[in-house]
Amino acid sequence: MASVEVGEVRLPLSEAIYISLQNVRRRFARVAITTASVTLGIAFFVSLMMMASFQAQVGGAGVQPYMYWLLFISLLVCGVGITNSMLIAVAERYKEIGTYKCLGALDRHILEMFLIEAILVGGIGGLAGYVIGLVAAVIYAVVNPSVGLQSALIALVKPNPAVPLAGPLPVAAGLLVLGVGIAVLLSLIATLYPAYYAARLNPAEALRYEI
Repeated sequence: MASVEVGEVRLPLSEAIYISLQNVRRRFARVAITTASVTLGIAFFVSLMMMASFQAQVGGAGVQPYMYWLLFISLLVCGVGITNSMLIAVAERYKEIGTYKCLGALDRHILEMFLIEAILVGGIGGLAGYVIGLVAAVIYAVVNPSVGLQSALIALVKPNPAVPLAGPLPVAAGLLVLGVGIAVLLSLIATLYPAYYAARLNPAEALRYEI
């Protein structure tokens, strides 16, 4: 049986998730704006990759090198937006963080709560972005006579070497996994500094802070 130090404070994962969900609910408007930023970035990524897959299906060039630069810039802008939003969220929650720490929360507990929120934002934004990107790509195929809906559907349900980011999976499935994965990873990376900053707050100073 593992020994527990006297006075050690523990925060079960289930409780951390519950607290994070409550924070998301109380600040729904700000979380929705942050999630929208992730959604738009992933929608652009998915639609661009799918349209390249459609073009490759009908004899086009597929993914071009310049597309990767477009994706990098769009995701970078998305990440900066998430970081800015999370920094504002930390400033709004100074007293709340100070209260948690006065009640015994450790730095790692504060860090954990912010990172769980980032995973929630990334997961929801990634799924929503995938759906929007899929719809946009299908509309592009329908209105583009050189592609057509039938060719688009064929391109989605089979692997395509012209879209290497999708890997060996069918393009639709590969981009779903990759899109959600990128969204969660991007949210976590963009939240690391705000979460670390929040975790290192002095509780006495945080309780005195006025917005």
